[in-house]
Amino acid sequence: MAPVQVESSQLVSGGGPTSGPAAAAVAANPGVRLSMLIDFLLQRTYHEITVLADLLPRKTDMERKIEIVQFASRTRQLFVRLLALVKWASNAGKVEKCAMISNFLDQQAFIFVDTADRMASLARDALVHARLPSFAIPFAIDVLTTGSYPRLPTCIRDKIIPPNPITKSEKQSTLHQLNQILRHRLVTTDLPPQLANLTVANGRVKFRVEGEFEATLTVMGDDPEIPWRLLKLEILVEDKETGDGRALVHSMQINFIHRLVQSRLFADDKPLQDMYNCLHSFCLSLQLEVLHSQAQMLIRERWGDLVQVERYQPGKCLTLVVWNQQVLGRRTGSASVHKVMIKIDENDCSKPLQISHDPPLPAGDSKLIERAMKVDHLSVEKLLIDSVHARSHQKLQELKAILQSYNHNDNSFIETALPTLVIPILEPCGRSECLHIFVDLHSGMFQPMLYAIDQSTLDDIEKSINDEMKRIIPWLQQLKFWLGQQRCKQSMRHLPTICIETLHLSNFSSHPVGNLSKHKLFIKLTRLPQYYIVVEMLDWPGCPVDLQYKYYFLSVSQGLTDPDDCPPTALLLQQFKPNIEELVLDVKAGKQPKAGDKHKLLADQGPTAPKKPKRSGEMCAFNKVLAHLVAMCDTNMPFIGLRCELSAMDIPHQGVQVEGDSYCHAIRILRIPICSSVSEETQKALDRSLLDCTFRLQGRNNRTWVAELVFANCPLNSTSAKEQGSTRHVYLTYESLLSEPVGGRKVVEAFLNEWNSIAKLYDCVLDFARSLPEIPSHLNHFSEIRVYNYRKLIICYGATKGSSITIQWNPTHQKFHISLGTVGPDSGCSNCHNIILHQLQEMFNKSPNVIQLLQILYDTQASLNAINKLPTVPMLGLTHRTNTVYQCFSILPQSPTHIRLAFRNMYCIDIYCRSRGVVAIRDGAYSLFDNSKIVEGFHPAPGLKTFLNMFVDSTQDARRRSVNEDDNPPSPIGGDMIESLMSQLQSQPQQSFAKSGSTVTYPLTSPPTSYHNTVTPSQQIMPTQSPGNLHSANSPSGAIRASSPASFVPSPSPTSLGITMGPTPNFASPHGTIDPSSPYSMMSPSQRPGNWPGSPQLPGSTLARIPGMSPANPSLHSPIPEVSHSPRAGTSIQIMPTNMPPPRTLPQRSWAASIPTILTHNALHILLCPSPTPGLVPGLAGSYLCSPLERFLGSVMMRRHLQRIIQQEPLQLINSNEPGVIMFKTEALKCRVALNPQTYQTLQFKVTPETTDPWLQEELQVLEKFFETRVAGPPFKANTLNAFAKLLGAPTHILRDCVRIMKLELFPDQATQIRWNVQFCLTIPPSAPPIAPPGTPAVVLKSKMLFFLQLTQRLTVPQEPISIIVPIVYDMATGATQQADIPRPQNTSGAAATMVSNILRRFSEVHQSPQGDCTIYAAVRELMANLTLPPGGRQ
Repeated sequence: MAPVQVESSQLVSGGGPTSGPAAAAVAANPGVRLSMLIDFLLQRTYHEITVLADLLPRKTDMERKIEIVQFASRTRQLFVRLLALVKWASNAGKVEKCAMISNFLDQQAFIFVDTADRMASLARDALVHARLPSFAIPFAIDVLTTGSYPRLPTCIRDKIIPPNPITKSEKQSTLHQLNQILRHRLVTTDLPPQLANLTVANGRVKFRVEGEFEATLTVMGDDPEIPWRLLKLEILVEDKETGDGRALVHSMQINFIHRLVQSRLFADDKPLQDMYNCLHSFCLSLQLEVLHSQAQMLIRERWGDLVQVERYQPGKCLTLVVWNQQVLGRRTGSASVHKVMIKIDENDCSKPLQISHDPPLPAGDSKLIERAMKVDHLSVEKLLIDSVHARSHQKLQELKAILQSYNHNDNSFIETALPTLVIPILEPCGRSECLHIFVDLHSGMFQPMLYAIDQSTLDDIEKSINDEMKRIIPWLQQLKFWLGQQRCKQSMRHLPTICIETLHLSNFSSHPVGNLSKHKLFIKLTRLPQYYIVVEMLDWPGCPVDLQYKYYFLSVSQGLTDPDDCPPTALLLQQFKPNIEELVLDVKAGKQPKAGDKHKLLADQGPTAPKKPKRSGEMCAFNKVLAHLVAMCDTNMPFIGLRCELSAMDIPHQGVQVEGDSYCHAIRILRIPICSSVSEETQKALDRSLLDCTFRLQGRNNRTWVAELVFANCPLNSTSAKEQGSTRHVYLTYESLLSEPVGGRKVVEAFLNEWNSIAKLYDCVLDFARSLPEIPSHLNHFSEIRVYNYRKLIICYGATKGSSITIQWNPTHQKFHISLGTVGPDSGCSNCHNIILHQLQEMFNKSPNVIQLLQILYDTQASLNAINKLPTVPMLGLTHRTNTVYQCFSILPQSPTHIRLAFRNMYCIDIYCRSRGVVAIRDGAYSLFDNSKIVEGFHPAPGLKTFLNMFVDSTQDARRRSVNEDDNPPSPIGGDMIESLMSQLQSQPQQSFAKSGSTVTYPLTSPPTSYHNTVTPSQQIMPTQSPGNLHSANSPSGAIRASSPASFVPSPSPTSLGITMGPTPNFASPHGTIDPSSPYSMMSPSQRPGNWPGSPQLPGSTLARIPGMSPANPSLHSPIPEVSHSPRAGTSIQIMPTNMPPPRTLPQRSWAASIPTILTHNALHILLCPSPTPGLVPGLAGSYLCSPLERFLGSVMMRRHLQRIIQQEPLQLINSNEPGVIMFKTEALKCRVALNPQTYQTLQFKVTPETTDPWLQEELQVLEKFFETRVAGPPFKANTLNAFAKLLGAPTHILRDCVRIMKLELFPDQATQIRWNVQFCLTIPPSAPPIAPPGTPAVVLKSKMLFFLQLTQRLTVPQEPISIIVPIVYDMATGATQQADIPRPQNTSGAAATMVSNILRRFSEVHQSPQGDCTIYAAVRELMANLTLPPGGRQ
């Protein structure tokens, strides 16, 4: 046998090496593995902890602490020893090795000796008689052929192979027989009655005693002498409160009891009786122990000193004390003590635990007593609660007896679920209004509870009834009055009132209100703060649970100096009639009250029969009489106040009347006072149309007055479906503030103001209605009366009636208020007249003429629609101040027909809206007083007259002078010509306009007074001004409106505008008086062949050309086209008088643009609406789309900036005789800049080589085209022009390379084999490196040249291209082209800049340019062909 080595770390020997055999060594010096030793120690510790966890909860705190300390000490000693052993084993060293060697040698020697001994014994004893058996051939054949061993010896088979199991039927038969044996055994055995709950099944009998134990027995045979065998024992005693669901008996204890019971079953004559006695006694002791532990926990955790354990004898009795008054500290001296005793009956041990009470429980509710005498639930707390529950019921019965002695009809009752005495305080009484008196189960004290009462009162009641039960009677009397007040407050909760118990009055002692009972309540009407309702509560004799109510009406007066500090003074105190509610109800029902009627108020009825308190949800506390009184006062008093105010203001009325089946009140006014600001005729017409005026209260709060006005014979017919009846109802609403009385003076004043507004608007509408039959047809189709409800007039106008104007009188500002809007499909758009809303309102307040207002809307709608299309958004970078915001167009209305447009705070355009679809446009930079003076802040726009004439209708050219004559007007004529002209004009007949049947003698669209009566003509300018065409009072053409006070300059005199004043009659037009801001006047139809028969659009009349008149007169140069001269009319007829001398030609005047130019609305639309730039290829034109006017003014501004830039840059200015042309030259080029004579919307740039430099014609054309499309075009930035001027000042070879780059930008399709498109940046873009603010000129030309290029990637697929900004520096000395080294923000990667720098660096290294050659174009071309960015390499 091979030797086996044993590891030293796994064996711990008792000491020293072993000698002798291994068995002897193990017996003498037993060795234990260290791991096993540690396992044993851990298992022992865990076992002790488990035992402690089971036993400690049932011990006291001190015992638990002692056990825990002992366990910790024992465990610590064991592990200290283990630690010493481990340290020794690890440090044994050589001793351990020697011991191991010695042990090994001893084992080897023992093995050799034992082998020799066994071999010798075998040879001497066993082998002497040994014989070799014969071969088992039959057995081998069986195994090899059949695979089985049927010849196995029986001795071996019986010991190894188990017998076959019995079948299922045999098992069931056996168990059935065993069940019969058990039943026979039970019948023949003396069985205790407590074990009657048994079950026989499966050869077993199971005895179950509820709450104690369950035992399973059987017998081992059918012999009656065979004893019972206890198979299973289970203890059913449970502690559900403190046991945490664990078993109360340890398994070892159960095993012990099992053995004990089994021994009794073997030895006793009555085994089952003895088994029951043994287990029953143990279970009773265990139950008593459980109750004791529960009592200890109850004292410790919840009840405290309210329960005490007086005596406890294990296995005998347990005595508990509750309601100990001395412990509670409520009384001193002798106090009652209530005990609960739990014991085991010593006479009859078979009985359960017995409960007794001291003093004994009263003979009351049998169920309560029965619960208090059982402990089968095994809960000491439930037992105590049942005990005190029965005693609480006894105390409440005593208290109820006291109440019955006080009130024989007492309706109180006791609830048994929770010991409570419910006492109705006031009949009928709801459940929430009853006084609930509980008995505290812990202390046995009374605890009252009543909703909504303060806690201090409840504390006083509790102390009183606990000291003496009879003291509850006076408290019930006090609570009765308190509950009466609470019912009144509850009834007023949702009414506009404030309930107070005391009211401080200055005359309380001397006033009758001071003689009322102390139990009263003051109810203040919040809507009528000077009125109160006083509720007095009196005791009903002979009925302790009823109250008698009396109601009074109280009026007070507040102090005048300081209402908050001075208390009010009581004025009137009047008691309400006792049957006022029934009287009102009878009147509403149409019945008169009869004498001896049986209907009475609740307060006057006799004592009510006692009833059981109503459940929650029933209306017991609602005082309907008080609610009716409050509602009646709240409804009637506002009408009384309004009636008094109407009478005080001498407004006749019919008083308060009842309407609506006697459920509504109203005041009907007989006559409304006359409005002083309205004419007597209008007032009479309005009074005749008014049928009814009634005031009513509306809303739940009764603070909203509604005045209903009923009108008939409405002067206007609107299209609204609500205004198609014969009468119109107008409802005026007035809301009274909380701080003001309802129906006060402010309501009447507000009504009178509203009536004044109706009268003012009615006056205007009446004039409008009278003029409607003769309204011009174009206004009839243009407008539509949408709404007229006597408060406002809404008129829809326009081609689609999509715009609306609302007119109403504002009583606060005492003027008409106009509001504009849109309706129908245009409701989402803005009304174009919002621009002149203020001017329209001012004009209408000066002359409230609706037809005149509609005429202005008609004349200005098309013009304002075009003006609204101008860009008004502020922009940056338009001038050299890049951070300053400039507004492109500023729309400044001066009057309803005069609009001023300011272009970038530099140029000003005046637009005058005229009749018949035309407007007059002039340069607003010229003063209206003197054409030689300029308005401060603006500059004249050169060429404006010529530009505007391009938009004049072609049919007007026959009646116009040439453009040169407009820009070079002759001088005015002399005074003699004026006199002859005036005499000729005055000799022509004047036809006055008069309507039949009307007192109006002026046109419908004109104000009654003329402007000439209020303006004094200027005598200084009179002799030198041309007279112009004067208009009579019947002229339909219309003059220019008076300027708004917001105009830039004051209004000039008429003589400065070409109007000669004389003894002629007043001049007026359908628009009103002649506008003093107009620089011209018009000719009336009275000087033409034929007179105006009343229609403002009579065809056939034309303006006459007067020979010899100054061409400065705009009526000669830009006449207003009539119907016959419109684009859709035929040829015009010009009648030229023969007595006028021919015009004289004078030198050119610079103020030609101050003369208005007449344009049609279509031309104005073309002038102001954005459109493509004419004359440019769409691909070359910029993306900024603007109007022709903006392009003209922008070009003029850029030309002005160019003059300033030429003075600052190294460019030489060349004098030119051509007006509007700027010529300058550089080192190699001669340049000419002027407006395009064809369109006047772009600047033309013409360059001519100054030297013999080889400039190609194509390069010059590219430079010119680049200037027109990229420099001087929209959006017209001054710094762009500045940068281009710097480029022109560059040396020729540098400029030519820049021109080649410009060609790549203008014609990108001509370049091949490139990956990027290029754009020359003349200003620094926002995405450029932060070298300067965006918008700064991007060209710097010194010893080095810095400029910026924008490269945009060419793509074949439709996606967003990548664009990068490349700053390039060209060194003129070395000819190197590189990227500017500009620090970039930290949040950018710089990948694109790095690749650009690398490409330009390689290009400079490879292509060494000769001296004088420029490498800018070649380097840029190389960059465009070879630059490739990685994904995301935009930065």
